[in-house]
This record gives sequence, C-alpha cells and structure tokens, in this order.
Amino acid sequence: MNVASPKSSLLEGAEILEKVLAPNDFHFQFRGEGESSGGNYAWGEFVRGDRKLEVHVRFNLGLVRYHIGTDSASHEFYMHELGVREQCQYPGFSDDPKKAFLGLAHDLAFADDFLTGAGASLRLAAKRESSDNAARNADLMAGYVGDKGKVEQLRKCFHQGKYQGVMLALTV
Repeated sequence: MNVASPKSSLLEGAEILEKVLAPNDFHFQFRGEGESSGGNYAWGEFVRGDRKLEVHVRFNLGLVRYHIGTDSASHEFYMHELGVREQCQYPGFSDDPKKAFLGLAHDLAFADDFLTGAGASLRLAAKRESSDNAARNADLMAGYVGDKGKVEQLRKCFHQGKYQGVMLALTV
C-alpha cells in the first residue's frame, strides 16, 4: 500500500479547496512540514487579507480552523454556530484524504459569513469555543486540585497515625 506523504496530500487537497476559495480571492500558502511524536505532518492556509482557513494533514485532513483577525474557531464550532452541523460532510469516516477535502469543500458552501460576509457568526463561534474551552479547563483543574487535596489529606492522616481517618477519606 502506497500512502501519500502529508505534504502531497495537503497539496492535492489544496487544489480541491482552491476551486471554492480562489473565486473569493483566497490564495493557498504552504506553511510547512515536519515530524512530531504523532508522525509526519504538513500544514497551510488559504489567505485573503486578515482571513485565513488553516488546514493540517497528518494521515488525513485534521485540524481545520477559520480566522478573522485575532478571532478563530474550529470547523465544528463554526458549522454549529451557522446551524448546519448536521448537513456537513467534514469530518467524515473515510481514510482517503481526498474525500476529507471534498467534504470540507462541500461544507464551505455554508460559510458565506467567512468567505464574503462580515464574519459575525465566526466571531460568535470563536467566543463560544473559547468559553467552552475555559469551562472545560476549569473543570479539569478543579478535579486535579481536588485530587491533590485528597492525597494531602490522606498523607497527613497517615503520618499522624490516624489510620481510621485514612480509611474514612478513601470511602468519601
């Protein structure tokens, strides 16, 4: 089985997306490739002024992120904000990167707000995503701090010889 490199998959996918984005004056810029713990990757952007559509490929099309100025949102949050998430074809279930890019090209038909509009929906999606991420991080941190607090309580009881306190803390 001959698997394409992330760079070649990205460049082939960019040709697919170019059919949708070039008429709106977006131009593809290959940004780089490399290797990380997850394997080889490549990424690029379709750019027009302060707007960018960022795409990353590893084994398949992965991260897709829309940017207007300093605001950015993932494909999932943006499509949800537009109310079209159920009609989207990206991400799909294919192992073929070409199909993933075709799915994204399909979904871009819903993105007039980004392609030609003021970007109000994208900015709302960016705020919601940022808020959701902050809430998720706060929940995780609370769990970590709670776990740490419980461990400290157990350690203190144990060192003081209060073994019944250790057992009680473990059951709570």
